[in-house]
Amino acid sequence: MQQTLGLGGETRVESLPVVPPENRLSFSERDAKTALERYEGTVRMMARRLRPVASVGQALDEDDLCAEGRVAVLEALSTYRGYGISEQTWVRTRIRQRMIDAIRKLDLRSRDEMSLAVRHASGATEGSDEHERGRIVSARRLVSIDAGTADAPPMSERLPAEDAELADEITHRRLQYARLRDALELLPARQRLAVEMALLHGLPLRKIGERMGISESRVCQLQKRAVHHLRKVVGEPEDVTAAA
Repeated sequence: MQQTLGLGGETRVESLPVVPPENRLSFSERDAKTALERYEGTVRMMARRLRPVASVGQALDEDDLCAEGRVAVLEALSTYRGYGISEQTWVRTRIRQRMIDAIRKLDLRSRDEMSLAVRHASGATEGSDEHERGRIVSARRLVSIDAGTADAPPMSERLPAEDAELADEITHRRLQYARLRDALELLPARQRLAVEMALLHGLPLRKIGERMGISESRVCQLQKRAVHHLRKVVGEPEDVTAAA
């Protein structure tokens, strides 16, 4: 099987044999820990080498690459059968391959665009015809919501809470309030006064009756007539009922 490795302009092709799943080894927890400790230096070294490429997309950091590399170590050791390749070479190749695959999976750009973005980030495109294209390509990337900058906190901290009111809900509510205000202006004076003192000032029937010089039952009648009219105009009885 042909595997193309490399990123940022560096390409290398190696032939890696395929090991059937039924022939792969499994690790005990102790053996896995020992294997990971043996290759931890290789994992971190490879992550440091690929960090500049991963940072172009801002979706993976060095810790993410190390996590991918540790998985690659166990996968490589479980499939190693010799094939004329040393174990260290086999594992190192698998580590690099998995890290590069992870970077590419989280990037929206093609391999050529990635190469251009890396050259642009290093300043290699300054003064050339591809500088502007490199700037555009570098700006088109998948950004982790946990990635912040010196000027702004991570996007995850700026997202609204799950119980926050949605924009379309806010717009709908404001439109309904505007229609309700317009409808109130069309009410007879006494009906409007009885409703406004309840809606805007929160006065009980007794207080409204005292100010208007009428009984509580009469206030209730005026409000019911007003609400009946408002329901027709606004079109959503539950909103008016709740407000009243």
